[in-house]
This record gives sequence, structure tokens and C-alpha cells, in this order.
Amino acid sequence: MRILLSAYACEPNRGSEPEVGWQRARHMLAHADEVWVLTRANNKSVIEADHLSHAPGLHFIYYDLPRWALRLKKQAWFLPAYFILWQWGAYRVAAVLHRDKPFDRVYHVTFASMQCGSFMGRLGVPFVIGPIAGGERAPLRLRRGMPFRGQASELLRDVGILLQRYSPLAHLAFAAAERIYVTTADSLRLVPSKWRSKTAVHLAIATDGQAARNESRQAPALPRFVFAGRLLHWKGAHFAIRALAEVRRTVPEATLTLVGSGPDEQWLRDVAEQCGVAEAVEFAGQLPREQLLGSLQSYTALVFPSLHDSGGFVVLEALQRGVPVVCLDLGGPGVMVNESCGIVVPTAGADEARVVDGIASAMISLARMPAAELQRLSAGAIARANELSWPRLTESIVGRGDSE
Repeated sequence: MRILLSAYACEPNRGSEPEVGWQRARHMLAHADEVWVLTRANNKSVIEADHLSHAPGLHFIYYDLPRWALRLKKQAWFLPAYFILWQWGAYRVAAVLHRDKPFDRVYHVTFASMQCGSFMGRLGVPFVIGPIAGGERAPLRLRRGMPFRGQASELLRDVGILLQRYSPLAHLAFAAAERIYVTTADSLRLVPSKWRSKTAVHLAIATDGQAARNESRQAPALPRFVFAGRLLHWKGAHFAIRALAEVRRTVPEATLTLVGSGPDEQWLRDVAEQCGVAEAVEFAGQLPREQLLGSLQSYTALVFPSLHDSGGFVVLEALQRGVPVVCLDLGGPGVMVNESCGIVVPTAGADEARVVDGIASAMISLARMPAAELQRLSAGAIARANELSWPRLTESIVGRGDSE
């Protein structure tokens, strides 16, 4: 079988969408004789420096728009047009390749967003799109503590989500697709009802599935919690800080480390100051990925109360290392985490105070948890990470497409 992947973002060891494109390319080889990956020319040096890119049967095609378009890409107003133009140009490249030697199946992998759509369905072979995201929203009750700029940003995002439902480019892809995958139930609601029968909810991210159970992992002597991600209002780090203030009334030695950087760092510092926990909150800044991953096991748990992450690679990375996770029942983290590997805080009908109380209760529970129970959670985290593996994700997507 000869397969084509459309993967605008595709780079090894980068996390986020580039990692999605890279891992899907690698693991699709188990299901095809040849895998051809159409991606940006900008990704070429990084891809070809990785020895795994030279696996037999794996081929990369590099395409970029002209220089004038790449220059304009830096302007926010041009981005929507830029992505449409790239998708069209990529389709034209694919059409030439398909004419010379036909593909048996084509997958749109990244960008994993509804607004980007895809023209690959025009090739006339079975076409699978996704998993794609775009419908995840922060609950209105959980926006009140955001800075005004953040609340305004969320309202604009709401409008964008509504418009996505009527995107002609998305509809073109949906109509042509044999199968559509979306990352969450929120994104499923953006797919018009006439195409729901061929749509399923499926995570877009996964692990390598090779984490070994480590019975020797010991929780730190003092309760230490970590948040990792960009410091943005919707990532929920302010909930973690406010929860820490409640935790320290019961567990005064508890601390929180924020790993990452972003435009809302000063606001988060102000939140810590207002809550009286500035001395217990460490702003570690942006760390190299390997350094972050190497440090995760030194924490009691990852606290990741993101409001609309469709994925959340750091959650999977924590689970792989046997680190329990505290998250909200929203987006991808709410799907990945269960009682075997962490604590999921419910948000239905809850305001900010109730959610903060839920996070604080989870942190206190973990801080006071007996060593044997923590070991159970640690083993459960690794087992859960192994369940959510790239081979299984790829098998599920390819298998369902072939069976229909």
C-alpha cells in the first residue's frame, strides 16, 4: 500500500503539532509499503538529521510557498490566507505525484485544526482527516478571574469557533473524507450533522508506549507540585497558584514550580503575591525539553488545569515517568487522565472557587497519600501512558478506515 500524509507541521523532538506529524509518519510505516509525507521545506534539515527519517519506505516531500508569502506570514492578518495557500499548493504537488504513481490512501494529519481544512480529498482516493481540534472552549464561569485582556481574547476565540462551523474549506474536507476524527466532544459539535455518522472522537497525541514500570520511584520528602506549559491565561496556572494557597493552610511545606514562559507571567506573579504564596511559587522559566523531562520524577504530581487544551503532551510525558496528574475534565487531559493515574477535577456547573477547591483537595490528597498508594498511582500512570501509544493510535485510525 502506498500512503500519503499531509503534515504541514512535522519535526522530531519538538513536541506539540510537529511531534504529531513526525510520529504519525513513523508509525504509519507498519501499515504500508511506502509512506510519503508532504511537509514544509523549513522542516527538512531537522527531519533529515534524524536517522529514523531514513527508514526504508519512508519518504519526505518538501514544499513551501514563495518568499513573498513567507514574509507576509509574519503578519497576523495574513495567516488564514497563508494556510489556505499552503494547503492548495501542497495538493497540487500531491496531484502530480499521484498522477505519476497513484496513492492508495491519503491522510490529513497537521495542522490538526478545523479552520485549516484540506484539499487532499480531491485526489479521488480514500481520504481520512484528523484527529483535528478547534471546538474546545473555556467555560464562561471559569473566565472571571482572568485578566481583562484574557477575557476579551476568549470572547474573540468563541466567535472564531462559531465561524469554523461554517468554514467552506472545512466543509470541502468533511464532504470528501471517508472518515473524520476529532479530538474532543467539543470539536465533534462543530461537524455538521450530515457528516457526524463518519466522525469519531480520538486523541491526536500519544506516547512511544515503551515506558517501563518503575517500582523504585519515591515521592519527594516534601510535597512539590509542578505546572509546565506556556504562561497564558487559559492554561490555568492561576488556578494552581490559588489552590496552593489553600493547600498550604493544611500542608504548609507544599510548593509549586511553574516551568515555562509567556505573556501572562507578570500577572501570575501578581496572583501569587495576592494569595500570599509568592515565596512558595517558583518561576523556573523555559527549560530545555530534556531537562524538564528529567526533572518530572522529582515532583509529587503535575498540576495541569488547562481550560481548552485539545492535547497536552506534558500530561503524557508526566504519565510516562510515573508522575500522577491533576487536571480538569476538559479537553485532552480530561480524556487521558483517570483514577488509575491521577485526579480529574469536575467543572460542570462549577465556578472558579469550586474548581480551585477541587484542585486544592486533590493536591492535599496527594501530599498526604501513603507511599504504597502513591506507588499504585505511579504504576497506573505508566500503564496508562503505555495504553495511549502511537502504535495503538495509528492502528485504531488505520484499522477503522480500512474496515469501512
